[in-house]
Amino acid sequence: MHVDVTPRRVTAFAGTPVDMLVTMTNSTDVIAGYDVRVLGADPGWVAIEDPSPRLFPGASLTTRVSITLPEDTLAGDRHFTVQVSDRTGTGEVVVLDTVVEVPARPRTEIDLEPRTITGGKAAQFHLTVRNEGNTTDPVRLVAVDPEARSTFTFAPQTVAPAPGNGTPSVLGMRAKRPWFGDPVMRPFEVRYEGAGAPAADAPPAAAGVFVQKPRFGRGVLGLIGLVLAITVFAVVITVALSSVVSRSAADRNLAIKVAQARDGGTGSGRSALAGSVVELATGAPLAGVSVDAFAADDAAQAVATTATDAAGTFRLEQLAAGDYVVRVRGAGFAEVWYPAAAAPGDATPITAAEGETVSGLVVIAGGVPATIAGSVVGADVGGATVHLEMPLEVDPLAGRVDPEPREAPSPTTGAVIRTVPVASDGAFELTDIPSPAVYDVVVTKEGFSTHVQRLDVAAGESRLGVELPLVLGDGTITGQVLGADGPLGRASVVAVSGTTRVETVSLSEELGDEGTFALRGLPTPGTYTVVVTAESYSAATLTFSLTAAQQLTGVDIVLGRDRGTLGGEVTVAGSNDSGGVNVTISDGASTVQTVTRSTKPVGAWEVAGLAVPGTYTLTFERADLEQQVLSVSLDAFGQVTAGAPSAGAVDVTMRSATAVLTGMVTQTLGDGSPPEDAPNVIVTLSSGSAEWRVTTASTPARDRGRYRIEKLPPGTYTLSFARAGTRATSQIVVLSAGQVLNQDAELVAPARVRGTVVQDGNPLGGRLVLLYRAAAYGTAVGPVRTTTTDDDGEFDFLDVDAPDNYILEVRSAAGGTILGASSPFTLDASEDAEITIEIEAMT
Repeated sequence: MHVDVTPRRVTAFAGTPVDMLVTMTNSTDVIAGYDVRVLGADPGWVAIEDPSPRLFPGASLTTRVSITLPEDTLAGDRHFTVQVSDRTGTGEVVVLDTVVEVPARPRTEIDLEPRTITGGKAAQFHLTVRNEGNTTDPVRLVAVDPEARSTFTFAPQTVAPAPGNGTPSVLGMRAKRPWFGDPVMRPFEVRYEGAGAPAADAPPAAAGVFVQKPRFGRGVLGLIGLVLAITVFAVVITVALSSVVSRSAADRNLAIKVAQARDGGTGSGRSALAGSVVELATGAPLAGVSVDAFAADDAAQAVATTATDAAGTFRLEQLAAGDYVVRVRGAGFAEVWYPAAAAPGDATPITAAEGETVSGLVVIAGGVPATIAGSVVGADVGGATVHLEMPLEVDPLAGRVDPEPREAPSPTTGAVIRTVPVASDGAFELTDIPSPAVYDVVVTKEGFSTHVQRLDVAAGESRLGVELPLVLGDGTITGQVLGADGPLGRASVVAVSGTTRVETVSLSEELGDEGTFALRGLPTPGTYTVVVTAESYSAATLTFSLTAAQQLTGVDIVLGRDRGTLGGEVTVAGSNDSGGVNVTISDGASTVQTVTRSTKPVGAWEVAGLAVPGTYTLTFERADLEQQVLSVSLDAFGQVTAGAPSAGAVDVTMRSATAVLTGMVTQTLGDGSPPEDAPNVIVTLSSGSAEWRVTTASTPARDRGRYRIEKLPPGTYTLSFARAGTRATSQIVVLSAGQVLNQDAELVAPARVRGTVVQDGNPLGGRLVLLYRAAAYGTAVGPVRTTTTDDDGEFDFLDVDAPDNYILEVRSAAGGTILGASSPFTLDASEDAEITIEIEAMT
């Protein structure tokens, strides 16, 4: 058959089909069927108008092959192979290489973050330059200020992101800062220069605004602010001093009463009351609080007063027998009546008999609710939250709460008492707080570090002016991305923890230490999932837990290949024809096919885009060759772990699917001479109804008597040798695929006619003996063979055709008188006939 493809090289745009015409001509004398395939392309890309045409002898047909490349196809040449195979018996395969060229389509997009910054003399913006095209083209970043009053710097200024990836850059902007007035808006545009750059009048790639604050605001506003500040400060000082004076007076009066209680008693009885005072929130003993005893029917006048000692215990003595109620008071604590009543009417009376000491009394006192107020300080406090927590490692929760198994690190592990949002100006207030107690005041915000401040709040205390800093994440993860061949640049590194997401890109060789990366500004403590991706590599996912302000370094992340490649060379034993071998690669889920090259390097093949890791079954087949099957395993880096020396050296040696039978046929003449090469011997090989027949060579001399039969299917055969005058011989031979069997044969001696010519019992020497076929004797047909008797009257004809009927004739000389003849006789194959011819005496 004859096959042609036009055009052999086409230009295609991703997503748009291109057509090639495949013309086939049937040059045989039978109807032929063909299979048209495109190798090296995903089946979903290819549409063949008539994939299985049939042609009459001498007919031609043209079928259309359409190839549609996917949208993400990169620029460059794509090599595909059009294969046309004859499926009607000859097994002929024609392979034609084609090239589909994808033109470069540069397209760059730039993301600016943030788009607006308010600042002083300088500002810093973050850019992400994304390559949305199909080719890698470096671009140079430029910024334009319409007022031409700003200067710009880029780090780096020239970037070359790979298709589908992005590269970060930092834009620094500076402008002269105004001294007075309103903030100045300084808009700017970000453009780029390079392949695919838009025209100067086209919209910019990105735009932003730098809001520049003056050094000093308007004077009136400043004066009003100053007056308000002085007024607020005076009010705060006045209120604070009044509170201090009131508390000092209360403490002085309490101290006087406690001293009076210690220095003297009011009773003369022999009864007593004893016990302890404990704090409501923590259960801790309270020292230095006043304890008063009243007659149960008169809560207006105390009959005994004392104060708790350092251990929180008290003892009221010299009491007369009767019923009493006990009151506890203290600075910062609410008045409480035994055991925990707020009024004397709800108190529990205590009966003391004459001379009895009632002990074990426990009074529970609660502090006056406290207040904590202050501000959160930071660049962006909006949306922050303040939590009030009671620590688990101090009383009253110490040792009572165990951490959850595998609990993620947290800045605190306390029990949350109160939560309030932070105002836009950073102010916060926590009221009605149980006191006294130890608390953790925690400020949190997404994307910022959690800050914890511990406060020991006294009973009824108003803790003001608490300042909590809110700063960006202070955690860092640094390391290097590695591939199978070493450091790997331009890899995307993303850290995620809840709603916090931080991204970066590993450095390329031209920007620094190749493959290194740094994830900065991570809120700590926290647990982060880090995902690393790179083109042509499989993604890696790792988890890291950071403690407070931890700087995690030396993190090496190794990426394996996401696609592997296998290739090699096919050779054919005893032949240089290794092109056109079908190579099928399958992992059970998907199958890829290609064909070995028919041009230099002949027999080479390669298949890319194999999923790794994986184990693949490779099948090599061609109609005239025995099938070969290999199993090759690839690891995550695309390296061969079993089945071949390397991914590029999956080589096989194939052998013919058929066998060759050859040999030398010799024959003895039966006269004792050594065997000679036998030409023109009919060699017949048969198996069932199949039969092959050849004749041994007669020329050239070196191949005389040799035979050769090729393309024999494996099997058991009967091999026969036949030659005129010789008895046929047969034998059984067994052939296997690729075998070249040398089977020699020696034929038995051919038919022979010999004898003696005598007269009156005496041998006649020198007489001419002629051998005729009986059917031709007496006709114009001459003798088959002639010879002359020796001195003993003997003659000998070797290698005579048989079976046949012959007559011997004796003459005195050539053309001379006929002296006599034999009777007709039959000569069988390989028969040695001996005949005596009697010549009558002449009178």
